[in-house]
Amino acid sequence: MVPFLLILAIFFILLLGFWIDYTFGKKRHNKEQHAVLFPVRKGDIRWFDEGEFFFRDFFEEVKRAEDHIHILFYIFRNDSIGSQLIDLLARKAREGITVRVMLDRISGGMNHQGRKQLENAGVSFVYSRPVSFPYLFYSLQRRNHRKITVIDGSIGYTGGFNVGDEYMGRDPNLGFWRDFHLRFAGDGVQDLQTQFIEDWKRERPDDVFPENRYYPSLKEGERRFRFFATDGDGVQESFLRAIQQAKNHIYIASPYFIPGDNIQRELLHARNRGVEISILLPEKRDHPLVKEASYSYLEELVEAEASVYHFQPGFFHAKAVLIDDEFCDVGSANFDKRSFHLNNEMNTILMDEAMIDTVKKTLLKDIQKSTRLQPRDMKNRPLPTRIKEKAADMIEELL
Repeated sequence: MVPFLLILAIFFILLLGFWIDYTFGKKRHNKEQHAVLFPVRKGDIRWFDEGEFFFRDFFEEVKRAEDHIHILFYIFRNDSIGSQLIDLLARKAREGITVRVMLDRISGGMNHQGRKQLENAGVSFVYSRPVSFPYLFYSLQRRNHRKITVIDGSIGYTGGFNVGDEYMGRDPNLGFWRDFHLRFAGDGVQDLQTQFIEDWKRERPDDVFPENRYYPSLKEGERRFRFFATDGDGVQESFLRAIQQAKNHIYIASPYFIPGDNIQRELLHARNRGVEISILLPEKRDHPLVKEASYSYLEELVEAEASVYHFQPGFFHAKAVLIDDEFCDVGSANFDKRSFHLNNEMNTILMDEAMIDTVKKTLLKDIQKSTRLQPRDMKNRPLPTRIKEKAADMIEELL
């Protein structure tokens, strides 16, 4: 009996410690966080929705680099595709090109061998968002989820792809991988450069970035857009405003759907005023409990006759919000509380009619390959699933 009570006491003390850590860590984060809505730019954009085409283009631009390569990924594995990129970056560094690689500290995924290969070749390597005092548990949750690459200050990439074989559709459990990524040339790349440098200097404040080298003169292109960098704030507010103004149709595409009460309420209000809502999610899962965490929200929306689809050909990792063919957001932010309240994210607000049409056509094509969730599917959830839902509800902000 005594050992049991001791174990129980230790458990509650640890739980209290985590709660105190998280609560006060969040308060400090709220004082520090800031979203940056960059100016409207006019550059050239290339669209990618499959890993094969994205990585082919990405590797070619890296090969053509003449001065510097700046890379920030949430995940960069030293697997088949990752080792090829490591070899290429090491070769470029030995040629005299400045190469900087930054990965999220917790989820980065690169092993010791890959990092040493880069550093031995002269690549500058740094981890973003390391666990730090005094709020260890909260800092563990605060991740840099951005994906940014800048090459010679004139070519940039951002979106949802990371570096790993699964993003090429090579994971036998997940199969084909759908994601959205954008390549930028000319005007606008300076903003990706600015954000990369800000993230880098947070970890390496003494590094110097001369403007005449890292900010070359850039030509305007044909596509209007603006970048939106967030730090646990901004994404939810942006989506709320857009949903409140919706008149005809809302498309939401995300691998995870945990919107929280505020956005859920506005989505239901939109349905009440006749706005059609289409939500595209994966059938398969790549993390535990995220699917169960979505069920209570989806049940309400399905009852309100929103259309919820599960993507069938493989894993759906793309992130997009499209409203009335006017508001179009594509980027790294998932439609969940983690992206809304914890993570560093980088999104692109597209303002070009042709690009918005590309996003819409891709979503409609994927919806045709999906199955629609029916009210009976939600009502007939088995008891084990409902138990998991209760567990997921308690930690949904951390999923």
